[in-house]
Amino acid sequence: MKHLSALLLFVVVMACQATAQNASSAAPRTSDETTAREATDRLAAKYKLDADQAKQMYTIQMRKLRNTAEIAPLQSSDAALYRTKVQNLQKGTLASIRRILHTKEQVDLYQKTQISVRTQQSDKRKEMMLNGAGKEAIEAALLDIYSE
Repeated sequence: MKHLSALLLFVVVMACQATAQNASSAAPRTSDETTAREATDRLAAKYKLDADQAKQMYTIQMRKLRNTAEIAPLQSSDAALYRTKVQNLQKGTLASIRRILHTKEQVDLYQKTQISVRTQQSDKRKEMMLNGAGKEAIEAALLDIYSE
């Protein structure tokens, strides 16, 4: 009987710990929710998104914030890996945004925005190369030029 009671107590304690860990990690922080909501509202206005698209955009923005938080420690420990992950995160986010755009006007505006970003990146790359900046510095500067 003592073993059964001990086993039951152990199972209850483990279940409580697992629930507490899931509740704290699964619940997004309110600042992230606010940031995602603001970005969603800005992009919804820019692209004239309908309600379903706005909901999908909010999901994309929350994922972007969650992934950004997960890779943040790499910025100080492994800068090259951090830059690669940020670049992949940006590409993934842009692909997700493009996927939810349905109308011709939305797609045209998205393409114009991306052309503008590529032009800005090209100009920045040329400027930094003329100034003799290193490859890592150029890559870091180009990651800062991002829209959406």
